[in-house]
Amino acid sequence: MAATTPHVGVRTFLDRTEKTPFIIADMSTIGGPFTPGTGIDRDLFPPDTPVHFTTDDTEMVAGAGSGTLRQTLDAIASEGVVASVVAVVPDITEEDDTLEKQMTKMVGSASSQTGAYALLAAQSETGITPDILIGPGFTSQRLSTSANPLATAFDAIAERLLTAVAVCDTPSTNKTDAIEWAADFSETLNIIAIGQAVRVSVDAAPVVRPASPHIAARIVKTDKERGGPYYLPGVDGTALKGILGPNRAVSWQVDDPDCEANFLLQRGVNSLVQMEKNRTSRASNSPQGKTFWGFYNTSTDPLWKQFHQVRTRKAIREVIPRTLVRHIGKNLGSHLGVLLMQSLDDFLSELKGLPEPAILGGEVLWDRNLNSNASLRTGGFSINLNFEETPALLDLQIYTGRYEAAFNIMADEIQQAMQQYRVGGSVGV
Repeated sequence: MAATTPHVGVRTFLDRTEKTPFIIADMSTIGGPFTPGTGIDRDLFPPDTPVHFTTDDTEMVAGAGSGTLRQTLDAIASEGVVASVVAVVPDITEEDDTLEKQMTKMVGSASSQTGAYALLAAQSETGITPDILIGPGFTSQRLSTSANPLATAFDAIAERLLTAVAVCDTPSTNKTDAIEWAADFSETLNIIAIGQAVRVSVDAAPVVRPASPHIAARIVKTDKERGGPYYLPGVDGTALKGILGPNRAVSWQVDDPDCEANFLLQRGVNSLVQMEKNRTSRASNSPQGKTFWGFYNTSTDPLWKQFHQVRTRKAIREVIPRTLVRHIGKNLGSHLGVLLMQSLDDFLSELKGLPEPAILGGEVLWDRNLNSNASLRTGGFSINLNFEETPALLDLQIYTGRYEAAFNIMADEIQQAMQQYRVGGSVGV
């Protein structure tokens, strides 16, 4: 036992060099900057400070004021979801009477971590990182014909908070304004755009509000029901529960590539559509559609447009370093190398083994060319992890045409019937 400290007696040692299970983080915390309105409890919500709570915390909800924070909490509750929320409530007062002044405080400062940028401090301040970023009322504008400032900030924040994506409202006036808004973010994978506002009931009267809190709640609901961020929300036709309908109708026909919903979708804008036919007639019509027809982010990259694939990749990229950091500092050798590769292989197998697989393929490789002697002797160790996120079925094509052979089948059936009932006659060939 020359390799251990000399001793006479019996000792035990704990061997903690073992395969490590990968636990995907909950990626369904909604976060963002919100307006205080009146009645905000600043003891609970200090200005420009990330505050974590859940929507069933009655004390926090009661102190949330009357601004977009309270409206968001009401929207989440109306969808039948209890959600984790990280809220930043800037000090917006009556003096901030213009959109530009309010937007400045909502966006905040990256260097000072105020406004939306205070979300970067959420992990250290609250222990929770927001994953679904929203800014209802402040993402739909293009100021001075430029990209929206808050959505732009969200894009930067999502690069820092690895699991984060942003659900952003676009202008809801018409399809042209919506796709112009989305074009500003054609090079990012982090923005999920919705092209309509929604009508909700407030004091028994319809009021137009941003759709983003409802869509964020639907994503949370899907994550919780299906066990992770690997699936698109709401495409099973389940309608949003907390809205009366959209503020404007978007035409949708499942087999029509030229319908407005597809026009918008191919340009990175998702819609609320009416899927059910033959609705009860009414004396006064209003725009219909409660189903989130949502698949794409604003990116023009065809390999990364499906936003559930982006969220899956983000989840995997987040969990690997968080899990394997426990091995940093251990002596490098064959045992540690094999253990790391087995841990990764087991993780990929679990993702492939889900009832609806989260990934396809999956291989763990050690390439000697990436692990030179110079790299190994300084503690470097490189592993290739190859897999593909499972795509959603989007374009189901069924070909149909005339089928002359059907008459041969019919003739056989006629002949069998005549024989069964002993009717004379025969079929000549």
